[in-house]
Amino acid sequence: MKKLKWILFIAVSAIIVSCSDNTEEPDVPVVVPAQRTIIAYMDGNQVGNSLPQFLNLDIKEMAKGSDKLPADVNLVVFANIRGEKPYIAELAGGESTKVREWESNFLATNPDSMLSVMKWIIDKYPAYEYATIFGGHGTGSLVYTDTVATNLRRAYAYGWDYDNDKAIWMNSQTLGTVMSHLPHMKFVFFDCCLMQDIEVANNIQRYTDYIIAPVCETPITGAPYENIVPLLSTSDIETLCTDVINAYTEANGICISALRTSGITNLFNVTREAIKEIMPVINNNATVLYRNCIYYYRRNKISDPVLYELQDILYEQNQGHILSDATYQRFLDAISQCVFYKHFVTWWVSDPSVGINFNDFTVTDENFGGLSISRETIDDIIK
Repeated sequence: MKKLKWILFIAVSAIIVSCSDNTEEPDVPVVVPAQRTIIAYMDGNQVGNSLPQFLNLDIKEMAKGSDKLPADVNLVVFANIRGEKPYIAELAGGESTKVREWESNFLATNPDSMLSVMKWIIDKYPAYEYATIFGGHGTGSLVYTDTVATNLRRAYAYGWDYDNDKAIWMNSQTLGTVMSHLPHMKFVFFDCCLMQDIEVANNIQRYTDYIIAPVCETPITGAPYENIVPLLSTSDIETLCTDVINAYTEANGICISALRTSGITNLFNVTREAIKEIMPVINNNATVLYRNCIYYYRRNKISDPVLYELQDILYEQNQGHILSDATYQRFLDAISQCVFYKHFVTWWVSDPSVGINFNDFTVTDENFGGLSISRETIDDIIK
């Protein structure tokens, strides 16, 4: 009897094992990375201006343009718009679909918040390549308070967001720190005022191959995204940058350029060499550097220019026989290796409601290099 029970036990066990071995595991979805994921980080949490409503229009234009993107390119937008809950939306097939929404507002210019948002998008939309569009306000490397420092320091560039009715910016050094924790970007497109600045480029150069950005202030309407978005799948990035600038300038008269970040370090070093050569000749009077030069921003709106065209500063000094031909040629060689496409206008208007004109200088192919430098950056070099 015991022997029979043992035989039955073995037989049943064999059947159970056999059934277990033949049981198929449930299929696990395989995530196939896209060729490229483009993150549009749109910060419009401001008061006192109309940017929030125009960023909403920009996002609608992006959605329309997404209809012409191939299936292997993701376009995902983070929107932080005044009066709305922050959200993330996937833009595809001409439509915008919200995939995440926060119940309460947060500072989009806080580095931890930006990193969290961008990591979430990258995790949900993996790709072989990444790129970023930043929409909002910009000040290049001018000085404002930011989400890290409470006092005035250098290079406060992107934003702004509001915290208890105080404008809070993100400086380009902090932006570089955020980007250092993300996959390398093929390009960064700043649809923000004044962001094609040598110090901004220097602070993010290790984290992106290319930068597309305006040198001057931009119209509140921003880029013509319905025409630009279909260009963002172009495989050759220099062609992409060129086409984006052409589409932008067909709609808006601005000074804008595209640069290779691989040339920034050399350009910065050559610029430092040139300024140090000039200063003893002009008795260390830095104001001489800026005479008759193209400028892009006045700190007090109607006076006190603080952001200048880099090439024009050195061009004027070379024309005045203060900067040597040899040093100026080294600069021209360096900037041509960096800025590979540029577009300029001869005058423009800032803040149409006030009617501030930028027209008391001359802009030509010879003196426009497509890259700004601030007085603070030059002061650092002189020191």
